[in-house]
Amino acid sequence: MKTAMQARPGTVLKIGNDLMLVVKYEMHRAGRGATNIKMRLKNLLQGNSVDRVFDGEDKFDDVTLDRSKFEFLYESGGMYAFMNQDTYEQIELSEENIGDMKWFLTEGLRVDVQQYEGKFVGILLPLTVRLTVAECDPSVKGNTADGKITKDAVTNTGYAIKIPGFVDSGEDIMVNTETGEYQERAK
Repeated sequence: MKTAMQARPGTVLKIGNDLMLVVKYEMHRAGRGATNIKMRLKNLLQGNSVDRVFDGEDKFDDVTLDRSKFEFLYESGGMYAFMNQDTYEQIELSEENIGDMKWFLTEGLRVDVQQYEGKFVGILLPLTVRLTVAECDPSVKGNTADGKITKDAVTNTGYAIKIPGFVDSGEDIMVNTETGEYQERAK
């Protein structure tokens, strides 16, 4: 059993008789109230999407999926190409199938492609990815490495993110794919 709090984008849940892929995930905590989880779910059997709100402790049945290692090749016209690392077979997935994970895909990134009974279900990203800051405000003298001053930035994939004031345009950063937040400068 898996709770709504444990679900993340790319997770597959069994709700009733349907397999649902979590495409988008937002957590909302009330002061003393329960935690609500808002998810955009894609029905893998019918292909339609639905937005649902769950209590953080709602339980779902586990689904066993087949996983294969694929490498992200390129994006063209809303289609994302991946190559199987064992068989060199290539597959193309639509932007609808990828969802918000598109912001973290860079050429050569290795992901797990999930399948259920031979049908594509979703992809799992590594916990952190390396992105390049494409544009941001210039650093201001006095912004130290404590990271308390943040500024808006856009990465090479088009992802908008808050970064510490000491990070400059053109630098590589590590981003957490679950939270979408800056972690550190890339080493």
